[in-house]
Amino acid sequence: MRSSRNHPFLPVLLLGALVCFARVAGAAVEPHGAQLMPRAAQSLLIDIARAGERLVAVGERGHVLYSDDSGQRWTQAPVPVSVMLTAVWFLDAQRGWAVGHDGMIIATDDGGTSWRLQRDGLAEQQARDRAALEQARRDLAAREGSGADAAALEEARLALGEAEDRASQPAYAPPLMDVWFADADNGIAVGAYGSYLRTSDGGRSWIHDAARIDNPDELHYYAIASGGAGRLLIVGESGAMFRSRDGGASWEALSHAYEGTLFGALAFTPGDAVCAFGLQGTVLVSPDFGDTWQRLDSPTESVLAGGTIARGGEALIVGNVGTMLAARPATGELEDRSRVALRDNLAGVIEAPDGSLVVIGQGGAVRVPAAKAGDSAVVAGEAGAAPAGGG
Repeated sequence: MRSSRNHPFLPVLLLGALVCFARVAGAAVEPHGAQLMPRAAQSLLIDIARAGERLVAVGERGHVLYSDDSGQRWTQAPVPVSVMLTAVWFLDAQRGWAVGHDGMIIATDDGGTSWRLQRDGLAEQQARDRAALEQARRDLAAREGSGADAAALEEARLALGEAEDRASQPAYAPPLMDVWFADADNGIAVGAYGSYLRTSDGGRSWIHDAARIDNPDELHYYAIASGGAGRLLIVGESGAMFRSRDGGASWEALSHAYEGTLFGALAFTPGDAVCAFGLQGTVLVSPDFGDTWQRLDSPTESVLAGGTIARGGEALIVGNVGTMLAARPATGELEDRSRVALRDNLAGVIEAPDGSLVVIGQGGAVRVPAAKAGDSAVVAGEAGAAPAGGG
């Protein structure tokens, strides 16, 4: 039930923070819960999804907001983390996951009303560093006790020094950028520096499995699109694209259709059509799930960050300075649907249950009337309503 793919929408604003963000403190600490704020619905929001008839949006400071009236009013949910949340995905009306900075993963079983911590990337990294340090100490002690030669002892001492240095540094975990689940048990989370995590127990445990994808340069992954029947597409830095036909068991690298970074992807179902989008207003479409690609003639050079498949079967894609495009892969058309009243940088869009659109981004959540072909650049949006906490 993921309808929108929303990712860093301004490299200078977010991308550097997402891939370089690290704690200045020396040790990982227990994550603090997000502060409940009366204007959370107007804060920076990065992703939005449908949970049945409910809308759920995530963003800065661990903010999670939900709306049961198609985005007219929003309520902020209590969340156990306060880091930037970058993506949210729902399997059904109740079960969902969100990911973000510091490798954090949180989950809900009640449609986003409450959340629990499933993974703290900083604590996990700190535990690995401590384990490596203890192992290096044991190795040195064993060699000293066995009367090893000088070269072996020096090698063990060097290894111990490196382990001590790592353990003394601030803990760091790459940000996660997207998450997807095949069913209640099997899921994938991807992110910066080729981060690829998988779970087979609903997220209670996550396994590092980066070697499953041939990505020697550790390019960042920004989005996962699911075409059903085990077909998955990951897009990311420098035009990277990887395709799976077996639900992520194996992956193949696709030839670059564009050398710039791609921040989002959408799959049209039924069928094999997919689209990807990113820098310079780039929109790529493929009728055969990545075998061939066409770059559409774009009316903008804005960064494109998020999108959704609307009920009419077209892709709505949003980005900087209120950009909204409508793409129809079957015809190769790309139409400008930008709103005069929306000049903020947009990160995502979703079609609400009442047929209106809700866009999110720099200015929070905003409801706008659904645009029709030919309505480009004329519609004034409705401000996204009551402050968070409104029932």
